[in-house]
Amino acid sequence: MSFWKRWFSSDEADDDPKARPEKETAPEPAAVGQVNPPAPQPPSRRPKPAAAVDDATKARTERLARMRRAGREGGYTVAQAIRALRDHAGRAEQTPLLQAAVEGLSMQADGDLDPLRVACATLLDERGQRSRALALVTPVRSIAGMMLAAELFAAEGKLARAVGMLERVLARDIDTPGARERHERYRSQLGGAAARTTRHDDQATVVAPSLERETPFRLLREVARGGSGTVYLAEDELLGRRVAYKVYHQHRDEQAQLEREARVSVRMRGPGVVRVFDADPVQGWIAMEWATGGSLRDRLKTGRVAELTPIRAWLGDIVAALTRVHDEGLVHGDLKPANVLFCDADRPILTDFGACHAAGEAQLAGTPGYMSPERLDGAPVDPRDDVYGFGRILEDILGARDDAGLEANDETQAIAKLALQCLAPADERPPSAHALIGLFESD
Repeated sequence: MSFWKRWFSSDEADDDPKARPEKETAPEPAAVGQVNPPAPQPPSRRPKPAAAVDDATKARTERLARMRRAGREGGYTVAQAIRALRDHAGRAEQTPLLQAAVEGLSMQADGDLDPLRVACATLLDERGQRSRALALVTPVRSIAGMMLAAELFAAEGKLARAVGMLERVLARDIDTPGARERHERYRSQLGGAAARTTRHDDQATVVAPSLERETPFRLLREVARGGSGTVYLAEDELLGRRVAYKVYHQHRDEQAQLEREARVSVRMRGPGVVRVFDADPVQGWIAMEWATGGSLRDRLKTGRVAELTPIRAWLGDIVAALTRVHDEGLVHGDLKPANVLFCDADRPILTDFGACHAAGEAQLAGTPGYMSPERLDGAPVDPRDDVYGFGRILEDILGARDDAGLEANDETQAIAKLALQCLAPADERPPSAHALIGLFESD
């Protein structure tokens, strides 16, 4: 039995007396001294009083209304809604309750409702309605929901989407039971380019700069590490300013990537893009502006998600920077929280253009959890890859808010809606950052 089915059948949910099926009444014992108990009387065929019918109809209508508003004022709690569905298993009443729950969920994107989405999607799948189950569970941000979505995508033969969903799970928690096994199995079944994808590991071994490197920078401390290089806080001894000094691990083999990172950053200069001060592709280093506010990944990992609100106050700069990239016919190719830095509280910059390529080129490198399903399937790079990565960043922010227990508001709902549009299948996804700006402003 899968773990979400075990969860669905648990007894931990709060009880709701109105959702329980009525208990059968035991027959009364025979009277003392009576040899044979009276024969059971056939049920009366007399119609129920009109008042009783009205009360039953009213109670049923109330149950459906509360189910439709599950998780909101005047509705069931999520636990009560799940209990109501379970208590009516095998009964005709479960169908309208399930339909009411699905109708209510279709109008909301609140992460607190994810357990109910998983429960309803499981029931729909059991009834052979897999497409409806997928539509319901695809928006979830919980690990259980994403695992279920991956299984449903795989059952539909959409292995690239299944792999992409599992990448999102592993990015959230690499030790999720069954995630790595399914990920490797689906990738091997997918074959081709997906199995050869280069993984950018943010926990790569530190490679310190060689003593033979002669630079005007004095290293102060390490601040980050990734698959391509290590970043240090350094000081320009001549100008007296602090810089982010990135040293490539394999600079002789990755000289072209370093040159591309430096050139594209300069070409895209402006609001929302990191400034490059100097670079030496031969020795393998690049010096960039120092972001005193750290990375988005750091804020999410340390639970400082409250510092990111209001989200719109800073997110627009990233969208604008991405628009300039797409206007030049380029694709960033590695959008993720680690590559969004803050120079101050509300001035973010986009960094790490080493994976940037022209649209239409073949490019396999990427970061697990942030690559679009079509890239995993070996398709050439496309601006929609960046849109997908942007959606994943939004999802990470929303997931951090859920984990921190911050209250949802109108902005949270708008961002959740935008994230769903960015994570949609390629033919339904905004085609570039230009369309993203329109969605961002309209919401």
